[in-house]
Amino acid sequence: MSDNSVIRWLLEDDNPAVKYRTLTELLDIPKENEEVGQSHKSLLESDLLKSVMSLFDIGKDYSDSHAFSALTEYGLTNEDVIIDRYVDRHIAGTNFRDGCGEGFLLRNLIALGYADHPAVKKELPLILSTQQSDGGFPCVSNNPKIKKPGIPHKSCFQMTTSYLLLAAEMYKKGVDCPQTEGIIDYFLGRDILYRHDNTNRVVKNEMGATFHPPVCTRIGLHMILCALSILGYGNDLSCKRAWELLDSRRGAGGKYVLDCSLTKPYIKIEKPGKPSKWVTFYALLAEKKREVK
Repeated sequence: MSDNSVIRWLLEDDNPAVKYRTLTELLDIPKENEEVGQSHKSLLESDLLKSVMSLFDIGKDYSDSHAFSALTEYGLTNEDVIIDRYVDRHIAGTNFRDGCGEGFLLRNLIALGYADHPAVKKELPLILSTQQSDGGFPCVSNNPKIKKPGIPHKSCFQMTTSYLLLAAEMYKKGVDCPQTEGIIDYFLGRDILYRHDNTNRVVKNEMGATFHPPVCTRIGLHMILCALSILGYGNDLSCKRAWELLDSRRGAGGKYVLDCSLTKPYIKIEKPGKPSKWVTFYALLAEKKREVK
């Protein structure tokens, strides 16, 4: 299967979200284009979107979080869907303290068009200021076995991965992030995925796999490399092993396989072990952004 055949697969009508993002981000077709407009219309009228919007009716923090994540995956913003009251409700109810997911939540809100929201503008510098000397971000747990009093606590790889996605989103939206260089160094210093005490072992299994869709503590290899490529470091030598690992998930036809997922994914996704349109989309986008820099 040629690259064009893979693109044609992504452009099939069975997943209007993948189709829309392929047209606009992989192929760079302007949103004014008739085909893009029709794809956008189909997505807004789809059962996929209806399912996401129904999550807001549950009225729980977790369901709101999943809805924001799904809308971000679908490439939609607050110009496409009316969600202001849900965003304000979630911020008021959580004060951004979304468990381990504050960085991931802020990434989603910026992607959804809320970079200029007063609460977001206030919170961003506060949470980014918690960056540690190694470039990472600390675990939020108060468990004394994890965070021992008087002992500097090492950065949490899972948390820092969500901040990598946040930095990439801020870069895309033109929002200044002075912490970006430190975040990048944190990953380059471990060949992206690997432990310092055992350089042949990935820090977290899901991060060395094509896990999808993302949640704050489990972000797949394809999304990590996509973020690094967006930030201009996809071709750094420290990424070599990570690219080789991602390439091992590509089938002979050029489609990337989904390794693992949530028990109940918040978006439409293939079964683990099967070629995945979402994983393939991100892998191709990562390659595209890698070549641009």
